[in-house]
Amino acid sequence: MTTARDMEKYSQLDQDKRAALLSLLSQDAAADPSAWQLFWQDVLGDEAGSGGEDLETLFSVFEEGISQITLANLEAEAVISQWVKEVIRIAKRRGSDQADFSERLLTRQLSKQVGPRDQGRPQTADTREKILTAALEVFSAKGFHGTTVDEIAQRAELGKGTVYRHFHSKKGLFSELIRSKVAELEQAVAGAIDPRTDVLEVIEVYLRSYFAFFDRNRNLYKVLIQEQSDFGAEVKALYIGNILKKVPLLKRKILQAAKSGLLKQMDFHTVFYGVMGFIDGIMQKWLASDGEYSLVDDLPTVIETVFYGFVNPELPGESAGNQPR
Repeated sequence: MTTARDMEKYSQLDQDKRAALLSLLSQDAAADPSAWQLFWQDVLGDEAGSGGEDLETLFSVFEEGISQITLANLEAEAVISQWVKEVIRIAKRRGSDQADFSERLLTRQLSKQVGPRDQGRPQTADTREKILTAALEVFSAKGFHGTTVDEIAQRAELGKGTVYRHFHSKKGLFSELIRSKVAELEQAVAGAIDPRTDVLEVIEVYLRSYFAFFDRNRNLYKVLIQEQSDFGAEVKALYIGNILKKVPLLKRKILQAAKSGLLKQMDFHTVFYGVMGFIDGIMQKWLASDGEYSLVDDLPTVIETVFYGFVNPELPGESAGNQPR
């Protein structure tokens, strides 16, 4: 019997082989047979394997191809049909009985779609949330590119097919994870602000709710930092842009306070993005400590700096006259 460790070994194609497979699958017309021959020779070698080794490798490469088709949005029926025919063709050429191989291939795929742990379970919002929770744990530990859908399914204790029934691709799952968490942050911030309080208290409550949210969602911030090279602009626009939509009350109170002379007359968006950048630095310091303390512990220093700066207004002599009033 093939162990999980064996399957992990068989399932891994190196980067060049994955690129070659994706290129062959992406061609509008059927790929040149000689190109497929070179691919299979590179994957399987010149001679047929023994003890079912070729079959296990073929099963694994077939699943890799299905993943490539899904992730690259190539799910046209013709592409999938061509891939099935190609794998069956090479299996027959390597000495397998076509009917037996086809039956085993179908059985394996149906088993994965049903999933041994979630057969017969109704697919509910709870299942979706379970997948998102598992995805956050795995993405934070291994990064987007280092994570597979199989690992997410295993962490969620669901079949891989169940994950794909809820989310079209790994990237789609990642995007929905960020979107849903940003929605939670929006609710936390909007729900914490009382319109009856003064502007300084509103700002403090806003920052406190922001820090408290990431205290509870350290893995989310870790993912945001890890993936900023690939998704940074998209994610920042999502979570900063959506937060701005939720703070019209804060903006209105700041403008009113500026008119009354309590706050300086400054561009709201410039100040907002500047403060968020400062807070981002505070949070990266916290993340570097592996979250060994609460972010809220830094709130007094943040408030003091945002409201009054970091220059001591009680300096003696001429310097005191240069302090902002």
